[in-house]
Amino acid sequence: MAKFHSTVSRRDFMKGLGLVGAGAAALTTPVFHDLDEMVASGTGDMANPKKPWWIKELDFEKPTVEIDWTLIKRYNSTYSSQSNNALYDKDWSNVVKKEAELKKSWMTDRKPGFSIEDYAFRDIIGNPPGSTNPWVPAASSFKSPEAQGVPKYEGTPEYNSRMLRTALRTFGAFGMAYVPLTANAQKLVYSNGYTLEDTKIGYSDAKKGNVIPTQAGITYIPLMAPEMLTGYRGNPSATNRGTHSKGNQILGVVVSSGQRFLATLGYQGLSGSIGCGPAFFPLGGGSEMGRIGGQSISPTYGMTQTHNGLSTDLPIDPTHPIDAGIWKFCHTCGNCAIVCPSESINTDKIPSWEVPTFAQSFSNPDAQFSVPGKKVFFNNMSTCKTHCDLCGGGCNVCMANCVFSHLETAAVHIMVKATLGSTPTFNTFFKDMDRVMGYGLQQFGPGISPPLNGTFNPAAAEWWMIETPPFGWDGRATQAHAQ
Repeated sequence: MAKFHSTVSRRDFMKGLGLVGAGAAALTTPVFHDLDEMVASGTGDMANPKKPWWIKELDFEKPTVEIDWTLIKRYNSTYSSQSNNALYDKDWSNVVKKEAELKKSWMTDRKPGFSIEDYAFRDIIGNPPGSTNPWVPAASSFKSPEAQGVPKYEGTPEYNSRMLRTALRTFGAFGMAYVPLTANAQKLVYSNGYTLEDTKIGYSDAKKGNVIPTQAGITYIPLMAPEMLTGYRGNPSATNRGTHSKGNQILGVVVSSGQRFLATLGYQGLSGSIGCGPAFFPLGGGSEMGRIGGQSISPTYGMTQTHNGLSTDLPIDPTHPIDAGIWKFCHTCGNCAIVCPSESINTDKIPSWEVPTFAQSFSNPDAQFSVPGKKVFFNNMSTCKTHCDLCGGGCNVCMANCVFSHLETAAVHIMVKATLGSTPTFNTFFKDMDRVMGYGLQQFGPGISPPLNGTFNPAAAEWWMIETPPFGWDGRATQAHAQ
């Protein structure tokens, strides 16, 4: 029990939480008598539902990560290591061959997390057979106001924000943000497959790809669905990759339903992600960037999430970036890096503006998997991709080990989040306590991570014996501050 002792007094600890009103703490945080008051506090408008008091709203286009918008340029997603690692790994052809060999061997030997039922679960999840999500919805899939003989819908941006949020949440979205496509936000749109055009109506073209109409006052809506924490406990496994695909399936339904809902009102609903989710989602306040640049961190769902998107010309109020203390906490923590099997995660204490040389392609001087313009922890996403593919298409040990990827089964977890959002004083303490309490996958790390060292995570096989909730929705969706 000595590990639990601290030199911080109980009164100082409670003052840091804002649960007592004394001295400097009373000047900087509200006074609360219990956790219910803490969670129920805060204000919000129709576009921004109430947030707990410890989550602060920031100025537009100024998230917690520092950004130099003059350096941000549209990115060609084919240069991403996740979609084209042959640009960065000289041995990639052999990696692909070895992955196929390992898959066959593990399936034959029924290794935990890589049996035929694990791969069946991973491979079969997706949109319903025959379904598509075109950029512009097919005219036969909805009835416009004109076709119904009624006027086009009209409403205030404030009401529209709440109305659309209600619809998208009911369709299955867990988190969302409203990001107007300003000159800066347009720099986050992929340069391949999308054309920003001085027109009012979006359309698809063989040469231009999906056309985004800049005259229409487009708002981009990044959407998020969480992934089952029970699946992450069995990492690395094909099953866990299936839980990721389940999130994609849910969002496919949300996007399709959302675009047809908007079209029925008389507005454009343009389907799909137009840029990197971990960039757009923090810009709209759905999450913050973290140490692992390829995934942002939600105050509710941690890193276990997946993204899609929807664009519309319906007038809606934008949402703000947030500061829940997550980005500051990542400076201290690094629990994700401790367990990374491929040692791909940056272990520095201070982020940097400088893109490392390992992000440059060995074969294409124009290709980089990380780009300048942001002060972050740059990670080697190529070695990450190589390791993940050898692990049956998904490792994600880092995501399972994130301090924010927990169920709030104990009231203390809400107190921890409140503390992180209001003061960095206890960051090191909470980082260490996460390991002391045994959360995540702390048994893994460089050279000691299955399955490439010949061992397998038994929790992957145990997953099939769990009574999983419908759609894989765990208790985080019903938390008081779930957004």
